[in-house]
Amino acid sequence: MAQSLENQTIALAGLFMAAELVQKIANTGEYDEGVMRIALESLFAMDAENVPAVFGGKSNIRQGFQRLVSQLAGSDTNPDMQITRYALTLLKLEGKLQPDSPAMERIKRGLQEAEKMRMHYDTLDSKIISLLAGTYSDNVSDLSPRVIVHGNEDFLKEDSHANSIRACLLAGIRAAVLWRQCGGTRWRLVTSRQRYVNQASKDLRLM
Repeated sequence: MAQSLENQTIALAGLFMAAELVQKIANTGEYDEGVMRIALESLFAMDAENVPAVFGGKSNIRQGFQRLVSQLAGSDTNPDMQITRYALTLLKLEGKLQPDSPAMERIKRGLQEAEKMRMHYDTLDSKIISLLAGTYSDNVSDLSPRVIVHGNEDFLKEDSHANSIRACLLAGIRAAVLWRQCGGTRWRLVTSRQRYVNQASKDLRLM
């Protein structure tokens, strides 16, 4: 993937979109099916011809661009710090998953199995979400730092919601991998925060 600020911003938008899904499911037990579909289908776009194509086009992650701006632009935008914590933790976890590591190879096999299931089931079918959730649990959950999800305990204890959260966390890892492939680093996130906000705002104006 081409290393550019534009592509890094797209990947970060995907990351914040996944983090916002986690927050919404944990607190309300609900999610926008269209947004969820885009996040999960990015897991299967390994051979996308460019970065926007991972998400089916920039317009598909409008919500992610909006969340990126609200999270990084400053206090006036009323950021949700829980979403920021999820996103930053996922970036740290992705750094623990080396491209050729056994864990990453197991994740790839899990995604390949889920891709085969998509021949018979919808992406949002509980069977596929459960497989994606298991792939996250088996290969990422025990790494440090762990993503500690806060929300309504009734939703967090319910299997279907817990699986949806883990599947979204795996989608967040996918976006973090994409961000690194596009030249993103945690230091760059600190030093270029306003540049990401400006690029996301520009993309939103063009939609």
